[in-house]
Amino acid sequence: MNALIEGCTSVYFCNRCGHLQTNELPDLANYYAKEYDINSSSEDEDQLYKVVDGRPVYRADHQAATLMSKVKFSAGWRVLDYGCAKGPTLKKVIAAHEEITPFLFDVTDRYIPFWERFPAGTSWATLHPDPLWRGSMDVVLSFYALEHIAELQQAITNIKELLKPGGILYFIVPNVYGNIADFIVADHINHFSKNSIVRLLSAGGFVNIDVDPHAHDSAFVVTGVLNEALARSSFDPEGLDDLLVRAQSMADYWGGISLRIAHYEESVGDAPLAIYGAGFYGNYLASSLFNPENVKYFVDQNAHMQGTTVNGRPVLSPAQLPAEIEHVLVGLNPRSARSAIASIDSWRERKLNYFFL
Repeated sequence: MNALIEGCTSVYFCNRCGHLQTNELPDLANYYAKEYDINSSSEDEDQLYKVVDGRPVYRADHQAATLMSKVKFSAGWRVLDYGCAKGPTLKKVIAAHEEITPFLFDVTDRYIPFWERFPAGTSWATLHPDPLWRGSMDVVLSFYALEHIAELQQAITNIKELLKPGGILYFIVPNVYGNIADFIVADHINHFSKNSIVRLLSAGGFVNIDVDPHAHDSAFVVTGVLNEALARSSFDPEGLDDLLVRAQSMADYWGGISLRIAHYEESVGDAPLAIYGAGFYGNYLASSLFNPENVKYFVDQNAHMQGTTVNGRPVLSPAQLPAEIEHVLVGLNPRSARSAIASIDSWRERKLNYFFL
């Protein structure tokens, strides 16, 4: 959402399962019902997942392809998107599997205009799932929702009550160890590890739990089958010491990054700047500058962002960046930022001075 929240976060590490948890925002229910707003400016707006051979791949497309590779849908299945927002991934799955029956749920009613464009007969509910859905779902989906929920165990209980025995829970959550930004996102309460996911689901009555850290970049793709008779609470304690070291390293990183940004800003003086990346990292950079007025442009390869403004600055494509700009702060995941910049054809002949997080 590119919104700054006043205050500071505290992040806690669980020594028993490796879960990281951030203190929640005040008045959380009202925040999601009234303020939370993502990708709602148009039907097609989406977040850029990656650029492959110069072509953008958007997140809902990749999520739908990954889901359909892991779950083999059958005719007549009832499929619920839990915490769905616009429900773009389920909509793409329906296009390939017209024989399934879709259901939508979110804690706000702001997305209803998008739900009305789903196939006729689609059912939805806001604030609370429809009681008539109880025990009837073959699959419950959740895409980037569980990290926002304060009462996480209660959410799993709620989902379990919606599923049939033998029903499938499928969800995607951020992998903070693959994308260090997740550590400081103000409204991400839960930062998962494989250990904590297995413990959460096995204690909740699920078996055949699969946690895939590779199918979606910087995320865990998780499946589990509801079978309370066979489920046993379990997790692998191996690796907890390593997770703690990595969590402390992330805390140290964010504690020291402001000084690096300040040194770079001092080195370029009052030269006009551009920030590559109009998402979380880019806005973090802008908010950390002593002289943010020196930022003249944001640059992003997401076509849905180009032509808009962020913090009052126009968002351009890389090819549109004016020649006057010689200094670019790169607001991307540090793990992939250098390769992403190197792949921009229109910048290969330019002598740009980069700052990488």
